[in-house]
This record gives sequence, structure tokens and C-alpha cells, in this order.
Amino acid sequence: MPAPDTFWSCFSAALTYLAVLAVPGGLIGRAAGVRGWALAGLAPLLSYAVTGLAGPWLGIAGLPYNAATAAACTVLLAGFAYGTRRLCVARGWLKAGAEEPPVPWSAREHWAVAACVVVAVGLSTAVVLSARGGTTAVFQRWDTVFHANGIRYIADTGDGSLTGMSKINWYPDGSFYPNGYHLVGALVHQISGASVPVTLNAITMPVAGLFALSMVALIRQLGGRAVYAGCTALVAAGATTGAYESVSSGLLPYALGIVLTPLAVVALQRFLVRPGVDTGLVMALSATGLLVAHSSALFGAVLFALPVVLQRWYRSLRRRPVDGVPDERPAWRVIGGDVLRILPVMLLSGLLAAPQILGAIGFTAGSYPYHAWNSDLSVPLALRLLVTFQQVLSRPQIWLTVLLAVGVLGFRTLGRMRWVPLSALGLSAFFVLVTCYGYLPWVISLSRPWWNDRYRLMALAAIPLCLLAGHGMAELQRWFARLARRGSWARSRPRVLARAGVGTAVLVVAVMAVLTGGFYRTANATAVSYLYYNGPEGEVTPPVSADEIAAMEHLGAMGIPARQKVLNDRMDGTAWMYAIAGVHPVAGHYDGGGPVDPDAVYLAMHFRDYDTDPRVRDAVRRLDVHHVLIGSGTIRKDTPIAPGLRGLDGRDFLKLDYRNPGAAIYTITR
Repeated sequence: MPAPDTFWSCFSAALTYLAVLAVPGGLIGRAAGVRGWALAGLAPLLSYAVTGLAGPWLGIAGLPYNAATAAACTVLLAGFAYGTRRLCVARGWLKAGAEEPPVPWSAREHWAVAACVVVAVGLSTAVVLSARGGTTAVFQRWDTVFHANGIRYIADTGDGSLTGMSKINWYPDGSFYPNGYHLVGALVHQISGASVPVTLNAITMPVAGLFALSMVALIRQLGGRAVYAGCTALVAAGATTGAYESVSSGLLPYALGIVLTPLAVVALQRFLVRPGVDTGLVMALSATGLLVAHSSALFGAVLFALPVVLQRWYRSLRRRPVDGVPDERPAWRVIGGDVLRILPVMLLSGLLAAPQILGAIGFTAGSYPYHAWNSDLSVPLALRLLVTFQQVLSRPQIWLTVLLAVGVLGFRTLGRMRWVPLSALGLSAFFVLVTCYGYLPWVISLSRPWWNDRYRLMALAAIPLCLLAGHGMAELQRWFARLARRGSWARSRPRVLARAGVGTAVLVVAVMAVLTGGFYRTANATAVSYLYYNGPEGEVTPPVSADEIAAMEHLGAMGIPARQKVLNDRMDGTAWMYAIAGVHPVAGHYDGGGPVDPDAVYLAMHFRDYDTDPRVRDAVRRLDVHHVLIGSGTIRKDTPIAPGLRGLDGRDFLKLDYRNPGAAIYTITR
């Protein structure tokens, strides 16, 4: 359902988000000596790192988190990076240059790849906007209300701690949750002035474009061809299982972690090729950025990037050239040196992210319930889902399957990226394991960082699969270019020979765009539309209705003090009232697990007995409840309203203040 905002407010929020992604991380990366595509790719990750660290550390220091304090933290970190690097250069401890990409691109290639990234951003934006038909639509999936309320809480209160935003539901103490996504969202909401639903839409629109940018930065860092980078950017913007499927399930921070994961290889490669204070700081911040985006992202990045290190060590054992290592250095020194040098980086990351690490340890040791999905699909079906980039949709992305097959067959031309098939094999095997044997206790334990969820692991496996499919598309271009150059007509015309590469690249992209229907834009819009309907359109009733939004807006205009809570049903859309109207609900999330206040549980069951049950009256007094908002529809199909909130009309302790066809507001009169 739409919230009352305009297209221009969403446009302003989108520009603000791009600025928040580019400026903080760009300043820090440039101060640390990062340039070119590495800087463009790492800037969003470093921005999430500095904001994700600023919120909790400012909270510990008793300082508010806002645009000014986030900017101050950025300047301090950028100044530290710049000063340290300049000192090391002046003392001769650092000689930059070895970490730069080993293969140059021409200016034309840089511009062509940039155009592919712009197209990818445009495709991503078009997919999200066409999924629901507007920029103000309210997300309907399970966790989206938690993210929405969290963003507004941080922006309104300045509390950037790791437990603060969850106090909307788990009051009074809150519950641990990595909040990097929400800290950035709070800045966008605060700076742009857009509503929270519009802010969420603006943050979601370029998600696949960020995926494309991360892929380009990775390929560029490892010396891949420009054609490979451009093709992979388009594949990343078209693969449903890459960014869109996580978004369609409402896994917004997880989708962010997935699209930033390829950047772990960029930071790692730069450090391995030239270990130094500057490259080490960038790597530590990159690891921290993944951790604050989503706790599983760092685990996924380790699994994804491990083959890079294994390939490096394998080459040293075979006495083959290794980037950044003299030819005569023995393998044991290469391996031992890599391990010893990475330990200080891990220590620095641990110190920076100490609040997140300690919070995660405390959370996993706590009482919050963990429910495994216990998936048991057949192995052939799991493999088919993988190679067809299909899970939530009924139709496979068959042309990506063709490109994937070509990419696998042509793996020998990957050069420094021959580790990609090994990464794809490992992550695909992990997906199959959880998909087919997710009911086994040891599999549940192994996949716990991903909540034993095959949809999350599909997105992780999609990263190397997209790299292979992009390679397949680039190999087709290489084959067509060679074919075009062999003809006598072309050989007799030097200008034709010189432009054969460009022409065949344009041809391959154009043909794939036609065959895939604009890189599966319509199919991906269908997948993302589940985010706005909580499932396929027409099969479910969205839990947040237009009537409920109107009632929440009316509630916000009633001047309810911040300390008061409004009683509501946990399963209907009224849990959004804080994000939309700034009024604190009794039930601020569909999730009633964990340390939910016992008074909230009791009122849901017995509030209608207010006249006869003193425990109800005591709970109302303790929670400071003066109003009740009753909506319609629920997040779970066929789940009725809580027993204590049924049949409130005519109760002598309530006065009806507002009603529309789908919602009603009451005031407790005594």
C-alpha cells in the first residue's frame, strides 16, 4: 500500500543515499591510497563500515548518532588513514603501486564498463519501481517492519547502539541486532526528509546496481578483461537469485551483504599483493563493513574468497609466478608470510568491531529461539535451481544457464580468476547440502549464520555463478571477434579489424538483451513484487493496508506523547505505526519471540476484560497505554486477530475516535 509522499521525495532520498554511499567511503578510501574502480567499488562498503562503527561506539560514549557526528567520525578515520599513509611513504616503509590492477584498460574500455554499470543501476531501479508501481509503496514482508521502525528510531532518538532500535518491540532493554543498514537508512531519512517507506524504497532501488559495481571492481582488480567486467555487470543486474530474491523475501540487510561480498576479494587481493598499513586498514574496514551490514556476510565472504588464497598458495607450491612475490621466494615463506601478515588485520578488525562481536556472542548464548527450516528437497532439483538461477519464480532463466555453461567450459581463459569455479563448486555444494539435508542437526549447526535458509545460501552461491555466466558472455564475444577477423574482407580493412572487438561486444550485449527480455526485467519485477504483497499478487491480502496507513497517519496527528504506547495486534499492519507516524506500538514487530514484555502478551490475550481483570489494568498502567489501534488483515494467512482485541465496539471503557473500513482507533476512558 502507498504512503503519502511524492516522486520527488523519493528522488531526493535516492540521491541522498548515493551520496551517503559515495562520500564517506570515498574519502576514507582515497585517504588510504585507493584509486580507480577499486575506490568506486569499495566506497559503499567503507561507508557502511564507518557508519556501522560510528553508531555503536558513539552510543557507548554517550553521544548521539546523526549526520554531524557521522561526518565527524568519517573525517577522523580519513585523517588517520591519510596521516598514517603519508608517514609510511615519507619513511620509506611503503612503496605503492604493486597493488594496482596488473592489466591496463584503455579509456574507451573504462567508459564502456561504466556505461554497463549505469545500465545495471537503471535496470535495478526499473525492477523495483515496476514491482509495485510507485515510489511510496510500503514493504509487506516479515522483517521489513523491524527495519522500518529501526531506521526511524535511530533518526528520531540518535541512539545508534546495537540494542537501541529493537526497543520498539523488545522493550525496555532491546535485543542485539547488527544495525549498519539502519544507520545508513537513518542518515538518508534524516537528511532527505523523506518518509521511512520512501527511504526504504530509495535504498532498495539500486541494490542490483551495487552488485554490478562490486563485480566490476573485483574483475578489474584481478586483471580481467573489460568485456568480462561489463558482461558480468549486466548478468548481475539480471540474475534473480543474486540480489532480487533476497529483496523479495524482505531480507534487506542480507541482500546488502550479498551485493557487497565480492569486494572482500578486492581488499584481500590488494593486501596480499602489497601488505602495508594502508592496504591492511582497507582490508580491516572492509571486513568490518561486511560484519555490520549483516553478521553472515563476513562468513560468506570468507567462504567466497578462500579459493583466492588457495590458488595463490597452490601456485607458490608449483613454483609458478605469484602476484607481489619474488620468483625465488620458497612456498613456505609465501604461505607463512600471508598468514602472519593477516593476523594483525584480523586483530584490528576485531578491535573495531568489538561491540558487534561481543553482542553476537551474547545473542547466540541467549534465550532468543532458533527455528531451523529443515529443508529436504531432492539433489537433482537443488542442482536445477542453482544452474537455472531460479527459486521463487516458476520459469528458469535459461539464457543465463547457457552463459554459465559456456563460462565453465572456458574456465582456462580466466587467468588470475581461475579460483572462481572452485568458489562456485564450494558454495553450490553448501547450498545443496542445506537444501537437501537441512533437517540434519550437524547441517543445521553448520549453516546457523544463514539461519539454515536455502534462499540465503542460493544468493551466496549466485555470486561465483554470476561471475562464470559473465565470463561465458565475454567468451562468446571473444569467439565472435576472432571469427569476424578471420574473413578476407575484414583483413583487408584495418579499421574493421580494429573495431571488431567493440562491434562484437555491442552485438553480444544487444542479442542477450533481446533474448532475455531486457535482462529479465519483467521476471525480476515479479520476484521483487512479493516484497510488496507478502507473496504473489492476488493470493494474499497485504498486511499493511491503505486504511491502516490512513489510521496511522491520523494517530500521528493526535499528539500522543513519546512515552506512551498504543495497543495493537501483533500480526496486522499496525506494527508499522512507529515508522509511519512516530507513535510507539505495544507490538512493534510481527515477531513475538525472544524477550517480549509479558504485559504485551497478556494484553493481546485479555485486554477486552479490562473492566473485570485487574491484571489487565495494571499492564495498561505499566505500559502507559491510552489508545488502541485495530487494523485488518494479518502477516500470516488465516491468522485471526488476538483474542483480547476482538469485539471492542461498545465497551464502556473505550471511546471510538476514528474509523475507516479497515481500521479503528479507540481511547481508553478510565
